[in-house]
Amino acid sequence: MSKTESTIVGIFLAGICPLLVFVMCWWTAAVVHACVPGVSVSAVAVTAMSGLLAGIVLDLLLLRKWIRRFYTASLWLIAAIYGALCVVAVAFFMGLPVGTFGLGILAGIYAGRRQHHAASEGAAVRRGLRRVAFFPALLTAGAALPIGLLALQERSVVELLGKVLGIAPGAARGATGVMLVCLLCVALFGAQYWCSLRAGGLAFRMGEGSG
Repeated sequence: MSKTESTIVGIFLAGICPLLVFVMCWWTAAVVHACVPGVSVSAVAVTAMSGLLAGIVLDLLLLRKWIRRFYTASLWLIAAIYGALCVVAVAFFMGLPVGTFGLGILAGIYAGRRQHHAASEGAAVRRGLRRVAFFPALLTAGAALPIGLLALQERSVVELLGKVLGIAPGAARGATGVMLVCLLCVALFGAQYWCSLRAGGLAFRMGEGSG
């Protein structure tokens, strides 16, 4: 791995570790606060900040090791971290697939660079990139589907669909709206798959000359 690439990987890993630990502690404490009487809001804040601090400490202790193993880590571990980041992205962008779509492109880039460092060739590269591209496409569209269906319960959304489609708001809330959401999710799946696949191919080709 070149120095430039290791720096980029290090910055990425140094950011996501505190973020994920912070969010995990924050949301866990928030659930406890909601379910257990006597747990104060300040306790939630302290727990969240403690998680952030713990993430920073983990960076200081393990970041160099994580960078060295970035492209050889278990795919199950990578998938779990990716899934956690998708959950955070959905929450941060309030259900819009902007964050998950961006993460899908990053997944394609990671797949391309991983294939490069593994010295894969030909059909193995194409098969690996297609497999990886399918996973973020499935998560992006899968996360968007229930959110889109829930959005049909919002009056403003239904009225907008009615104006765009030239139909009554009641019809937009019914089967027509559901069908439209499903079609949009299928289109989103295709767009994510294509972008992730292209990003992976580009990342792999860029690696051919960088070593």
